[in-house]
Amino acid sequence: MSYQHLLLESGAEGVAVITLNRPELRNAINLAMQAEIQAALKTLEADIGVRAVVFTGAGDKAFSGGYDIHEMREWDEDELLNVNLRREPWIWQVASYSKPLIGAINGAAHGAGAIIATAFDIRIGCSRTDFRYTATSYGGANNTWQLAPIVGWARAKEYLLTARRISADEALAAGLLNHVVADDQLLAKAIEIASQIAVHPPAAVSATKRLLHEHLGRRYEDAYRAENAVMSGELKPRRPDNLFTRFKPKFPKSPTS
Repeated sequence: MSYQHLLLESGAEGVAVITLNRPELRNAINLAMQAEIQAALKTLEADIGVRAVVFTGAGDKAFSGGYDIHEMREWDEDELLNVNLRREPWIWQVASYSKPLIGAINGAAHGAGAIIATAFDIRIGCSRTDFRYTATSYGGANNTWQLAPIVGWARAKEYLLTARRISADEALAAGLLNHVVADDQLLAKAIEIASQIAVHPPAAVSATKRLLHEHLGRRYEDAYRAENAVMSGELKPRRPDNLFTRFKPKFPKSPTS
C-alpha cells in the first residue's frame, strides 16, 4: 500500500519506522493522514515479522504540531463534533496497540501530536523536542487519562492546566522522555531500543505491555495474581529443546591435577 502523508520503512530486523510526512505543515494531522496511520498500524500489527514500531516526523521542526487547523476551519460545529467522535477510536488504537511503539520525537509535539506521543511506550527526544498539551487554551480537555501515570499528578495538572511548553530537559526529568540524545542520533537511538525489544518472544512482550496497562487502578495483590495467571496460562513454558542449553550458566572448570 502506498501512502500520501506517511513514509513506511524498515529500520532494522523486526522494526518498522513510520514517518509523519507533511513537514511543510509541521506534520499536522489531517483526516487523510489519520486514516493512513490507522491503516499502517493495522497492517503492521498483522505482520508477524514486525515486532516493534518507531514513529517520527519528517523535517527538523516538529514531530507533529497537532490536528490540521486549516482543514478544521472548513467545518461547522456539527462536523467538528462528528470528527472528534471519529477520532476517539484512532487515539485508542495507538494507546492500546499490542506491539511496542517507540517515539523519536524530532521536534514540537503539540496538541494531538503530544497526545499521540504520550501514548507511545518509550519516547526519545533531542534538543529540538518540546511538548505542549493545548486543549485548555481553546476550551477543551484532553490527555487527563494517560499523562498522570507517566509524570505524576502534580506535573500532569500543571502541564494540562497551563498548556505551556515543556522542554526536552524538563520532559526527561519528568519521565515524559526516556532519553535525550544528540539531534543526529535521535532515530538511531529509537531503532536501537526497538531492536533490543524485537529480539524477544512477541507473546511475552505483548503480555508485559498489556499487563502494565491493565494494572493501573488494580489493587497490588490483584496485579500480582493477574501476572501469575498469564505466566501459567498464555505464557506457560513450552520447554523448547534449547531452553536450558541457551541459558545454561558457564562455570569455571575445576583445576586438573
